Amino acid sequence: MEYNGEGSGDRFPSFIYRISMIDKNKITTIVEAYLAENQREDLFLIEVKVSKTNVISVVLDGDNGIKVDDCISISRFIESKMDRDKEDFELTVTSFGLGEYFVLPRQFKKNVNQTVEVLNTDDEKTEGILSEVTSEDILITTKKDKNGTRIPFAEIKKARIIIKF
Repeated sequence: MEYNGEGSGDRFPSFIYRISMIDKNKITTIVEAYLAENQREDLFLIEVKVSKTNVISVVLDGDNGIKVDDCISISRFIESKMDRDKEDFELTVTSFGLGEYFVLPRQFKKNVNQTVEVLNTDDEKTEGILSEVTSEDILITTKKDKNGTRIPFAEIKKARIIIKF
């Protein structure tokens, strides 16, 4: 915080607040260091967001899901690598949520045999069982089409799990 020398009247000086935005890459590097140091190949980073006011959001996923304790440990690790005297921030570490769109091909692999909805680049929806995942594409099968439909990753606009009750 810095006083700019001017006042709005005689009693209330005006202040200029200078907040330096935390670099998103710094947080990404810290999370990746945690995963490597703790040999957590089963967990992976989905997204890091940093707002102009240093509200940091870290979203993780795991091949076998992610536990609350994992989020807590990663949050503490990030905080231990940051200096609150130099950088004021708010931190949230969460797991990837149901109903959200997949971000990484790795998420398809962990959801084989789940019902998914895929929107391709031509805005055509395909809903069915995610039966197979290769390095190039996915296979969606339905009760009517046991052979399935192959959809290359390059043609997937968005995809997510469909929850049916």
